[in-house]
Amino acid sequence: MKSRIIPYIFMIIFLAAHFSRGGNNILAVLTLLIPFLFFVKQKWVIISLEIVAYLAALVWLYGAYGYIQLRIATGDDWIRLLVIMGGVALYTAWTGFFLRSDKIKEVYGMNG
Repeated sequence: MKSRIIPYIFMIIFLAAHFSRGGNNILAVLTLLIPFLFFVKQKWVIISLEIVAYLAALVWLYGAYGYIQLRIATGDDWIRLLVIMGGVALYTAWTGFFLRSDKIKEVYGMNG
């Protein structure tokens, strides 16, 4: 089960760093509190954490769009930025999907 949770925690750290870099430190701190929900062994927790991951992927895509527009406007290379941020968005979405394992469903009471 830890192998399913650790990638999610890394995703949260990346997201908090993204918010912090954007100057939104309050949101960064609140984001860092999200993994503590893993200690609550309820069905709604996994569903909520999965939704958070998918919304976080959208945050990365929205940020990528803004940064790419800025790079295009200044004439800088934007393809590498697209690949990197697209990869981060995919990783983020993957961490949400990764929470659907049978072991996690068993621990959080999602079987049957």
